[in-house]
Amino acid sequence: MKRTLALAVALFMALGFGGRPAHADTPPNPWDVAKNPQMRGTYEVHVRARERMIQTESLPLGRLERDKRYEEARAILEEAHAAESPDVRLRFDLGTVYESLNRHAQAAAVLEKALAMAPDHPAAEDAWLMLAYAYAHGNQPLKEREAYIRYLQRATYGSGRVTATLNLAEAEMRLGHLEEAIAGYREAIQLATLVPSAGDTGVLAVWGLAVALDRHGDTSGAMAEAKWATEIDHRRVIEDTVNVFFVPEYERLWYFGLREMALGRNGKNALESALHFRRAESMWAEYVDKADPADPWRARARIHRDSVKKEREEAEKRIKPGKKGAVEPLPHDEVTF
Repeated sequence: MKRTLALAVALFMALGFGGRPAHADTPPNPWDVAKNPQMRGTYEVHVRARERMIQTESLPLGRLERDKRYEEARAILEEAHAAESPDVRLRFDLGTVYESLNRHAQAAAVLEKALAMAPDHPAAEDAWLMLAYAYAHGNQPLKEREAYIRYLQRATYGSGRVTATLNLAEAEMRLGHLEEAIAGYREAIQLATLVPSAGDTGVLAVWGLAVALDRHGDTSGAMAEAKWATEIDHRRVIEDTVNVFFVPEYERLWYFGLREMALGRNGKNALESALHFRRAESMWAEYVDKADPADPWRARARIHRDSVKKEREEAEKRIKPGKKGAVEPLPHDEVTF
């Protein structure tokens, strides 16, 4: 699971606010223009594009209107040949726009060159984060991991660090580095307690910790974290499909499976437990069906499917006579991707 940082926050910081050096977003000086005449006018292009990018998050826009603003920014930047611009800010802008428009391969290509050109530019910090997202969507966890590390070496503001720490832990888990993932999720949880705006990210970190512990073989620890996650996830952030994404998408089923197992084991009565176990059984079965044969967690998902089936059957045996006919699907009983 990956959480994206609100673009408005990233752009606010990139425009020189929040304590960063002011020269991150100032016009090129006469000496810069004298050395490279192509720099003339690039600042105006940068400002025009950024205005549209900020509007996508700062205004109450629907998805279509947001994409329209991004497309306007893309047109401005491409017309100015931003991908080859001597002003690296235009390259950073274009890479960010591409990533926001889900053009992940294009975003990675532009941002890789921009960061190679100016790895220590004041605006490079957020460029590393956008590049990490592009790699995540492209299922390149090794590159994603490195990009988050590079971002964290530079990040100075709280919510960005929490998000990147969470996503780095996810990349570690994707690579099979479960001990590193567990440590990363715990660090993200701790960081989230220090940053009020990172509440939902902290909740996601608890969900991630539950999954990492489960895959590491600590089922009891995983169930404890999953129970905690269900208790604090009041906004059902684990179901967010706008700001939270999974690679592959069926990975979300593992989180849902643990949630239903935890709810089943803590049900108020046999009927409630049976309902949750039935949902869990469905989640694990769907995971097994959708997982790639090479998926390292597929066998464990199959074990969960079979074990929760037994738990469901035992719970159904405990249902008092006359109650079985009242069994109805819980909300969101069918979850497909």
